[in-house]
Amino acid sequence: MASIQGGSMSTSPTGAAGARRPLSQMESSPVVQAWELGLRLRQRREEVGLTAAAAGRAIGIIQAYVSGVEAGRVKLPAHRLAQIVETYELEPEDAAELEELRSGASRRGWWHEYAQLFPAEFLRYLGYEAGAEQVRGFHPEVIHGLLQTEEYARAVIRGGSTTIRLTEVDRRVAVRMARQARLDGPHPLRISAVLSEGALRQQVGGAKVMRGQLDHLVRLATDRPEQFEIRVLPFTVGAHPAFGGPFQVLSFASPRLPDLVCQEILTSIDIIDQPVRVTDYVVTFAETRELALGSEKSLDFIRRTAKEMT
Repeated sequence: MASIQGGSMSTSPTGAAGARRPLSQMESSPVVQAWELGLRLRQRREEVGLTAAAAGRAIGIIQAYVSGVEAGRVKLPAHRLAQIVETYELEPEDAAELEELRSGASRRGWWHEYAQLFPAEFLRYLGYEAGAEQVRGFHPEVIHGLLQTEEYARAVIRGGSTTIRLTEVDRRVAVRMARQARLDGPHPLRISAVLSEGALRQQVGGAKVMRGQLDHLVRLATDRPEQFEIRVLPFTVGAHPAFGGPFQVLSFASPRLPDLVCQEILTSIDIIDQPVRVTDYVVTFAETRELALGSEKSLDFIRRTAKEMT
């Protein structure tokens, strides 16, 4: 299993009055578009008082197909969406938005090129990440994957799992670097990362690689402070709310989409969407962030640690 690790930042992604961005202004991800399409169709189905089974009978499809579309896991052809629009009595404007989502969801993401390397749930995570607007995460041992240098990523991948073949390393590194494309462009992904002191001191790849990685963190946070918030949780804090392992909270541009949590263990990744559990992680991150050093003190801490890497 490949690791995903791999001033106050706003957590409201939608702008004034919570208005939904046009899809043309959103970072495009077929996974996120399929997810929103499914949520909107389920909401409308419930508004018109249909069960999934009744909707399927009215449209001429099985209940499992309806449920799969609503979960964002089944592709929906144009003619089938037209049938659903008629059955659910949707307005033309809503129907046009849903068709735009359906069309986007039918594409293949860049990550499908690497489908043989990763389990389906990790590929799904890459789709969520590609369409997110903000990622908040706690990282106790490894630098956030989107913040890694290529040398550090290679060292993590080569040394981080006995299940990875050496012949796969280059392709796995390529995936990690491809993910970082979301850090640039007209709507770059924003990151708020709380790094444990242990993540800064673990000499992944040796002192030279580690110093390059720490210098990279400083450059990102210094050159683009509005995009990157990096805070250090020193050992002296002691016990803290995020004890137990790394996690990330993904937020999205559309107000229709709730936050998601991704939590990784040794050989698998868990994508959490239950509102109560997600709220627990959001609160945990906020409390842990408050215990961490402020942005400037964190950068000073990283600089001092980098100088120790000789």
